[in-house]
Amino acid sequence: MSRFEGAMTVNGDTALQVNVTIDLTADRIVLLTGDTIIGSWPIASIGMRGEDDGIHFKIEGDHVLIHTDDDAGLGLALGLSSASPRLRRQMATRRKRLTNGDF
Repeated sequence: MSRFEGAMTVNGDTALQVNVTIDLTADRIVLLTGDTIIGSWPIASIGMRGEDDGIHFKIEGDHVLIHTDDDAGLGLALGLSSASPRLRRQMATRRKRLTNGDF
């Protein structure tokens, strides 16, 4: 399981930005704020794309934006295949470092 800390906005409403913990298992994403589960979804059931401002998700009809200090790590953990050029470069660098054993 991978865990990331970040901030989440829903449908572009930045006034309601929430700090979240993102827990990933092999097939699920779980979003929590504190000890409260916001939601849990199969990764295969959500749309996602990496942009310069974070990872954009389409979950149950809502547009969810999550930004972390490690968007490249989150993208790799999610198996993200669609990302902005900048995020793709960051993910490639991270993947290379992991392959070489550099952490």
